[in-house]
Amino acid sequence: MAWDITAATYVSTKDVSAQETQPREVAFSPGGTKMFVVGTASNSVYRYDLSTAWDITSASYVSTKDVSAHANIPLGVAFSPDGTKMFVVGLSNGGVSRYDLSTAWDITSASYVAAKSVSAQDNTPHSVAFSPDGTKMFVVGNANKSVYRYDLSTAWDITSASYVAAKSVSAQDTQPLGVALSPDGTKMFVVGYANDSVYRYDLADAGGASVTGTPAPASSSSDAEVTAGSVTVTSVLASATSLTLAAVVAATLVIPGTPTEATSATSSAVTSATIQTPGTPADATSATDAAPTSKDFSTATPAERTHTIPAEFRLTTIAAENRTTGVLP
Repeated sequence: MAWDITAATYVSTKDVSAQETQPREVAFSPGGTKMFVVGTASNSVYRYDLSTAWDITSASYVSTKDVSAHANIPLGVAFSPDGTKMFVVGLSNGGVSRYDLSTAWDITSASYVAAKSVSAQDNTPHSVAFSPDGTKMFVVGNANKSVYRYDLSTAWDITSASYVAAKSVSAQDTQPLGVALSPDGTKMFVVGYANDSVYRYDLADAGGASVTGTPAPASSSSDAEVTAGSVTVTSVLASATSLTLAAVVAATLVIPGTPTEATSATSSAVTSATIQTPGTPADATSATDAAPTSKDFSTATPAERTHTIPAEFRLTTIAAENRTTGVLP
C-alpha cells in the first residue's frame, strides 16, 4: 500500500563512496531520473542520472557542486519541483541556503542566493523539506529532537520564512536526521539515527498546507463530498457551496421548497422539481407555488367553494349536496 512504510521491503543499494565517503542525505527529481547526494567529506552535492527511473543501481555519476562557502558541513539537500532551486542545510551556519540553477537540475549552474538561519529554534539543523508550492518549509533539528514548520510569504524565498510551530519526535527517536513529506502534506516521515529507523506521522490538517484536487461525486442527496488528494471533506449542502478547498462541480440534490427556491441553488442547477405543497387551496394557488393535482372539497364552506374550487370539481360537489341545478352560492 502506498505510503505504508511497514510494507516496505529492501530492494538494492548504490555505493557512492567513489565521490563521497560521508553521504548525509539524498533527493530525487520528481520523475526519478536524477539523484542528488549531499556529503560532508568534501562539503558538496553530487548528481547522478538514472537510466531507469527510481532504479538506483542504474545511477551514473554526473557532476559535483561545492557548497562549503555558504553551507559548510552540509547535512541536507532539497529541490523545487522544477529543478531551478536547490536548498542545502549547513550545520556551520545553522540554517538553510538557497541556490538558483540557471539550467534545471544542473548543479554546476547553481549560484548562491540567500540563507535563512533557524538557530532560534534549533542550532543543529539536519534536513529540510518543502511543500510543493514552496510556501511551507520543514526543518528537522537534532538539538531539540523536533521538526519545525516555517511559512514563506513569497514562495521559495527562504528569507520570507516565519516560524510557525514545532513537533517533537523524541518519543520515537532521540537523534532525528532527515524529514520528508508526501505531496499532499498529510504524511510526514522522519529518519532517526538512534534506532536506525524511519517513522511515519499522519497530519490530520495537512500541516496547514493548501490542498487542491478534483471533487468526487456527491455521496448522498443531502451531502456533498470533496476529495483532494487523500483528504476527504464531507459537509452538508448549506456549507458545501462555500468550500474553499475545492469547488463542488456536480451534485445530485433534492431541494425542498418552491420552484423559485429550487432553481436558485448555487451548488447545482435544478432543471425540474416535483413539489408537494401543503396548505389550504388559497395557499396552493399563489404565484410561486405548484397547484395541487387533487383536493377533497366535500367539507369546504360555501365561501371557500366560491373562491377556490376549480370548475371541474363543481358538479361533483353539487351532487354530493343533492343539488341538480344551479350554481354555488
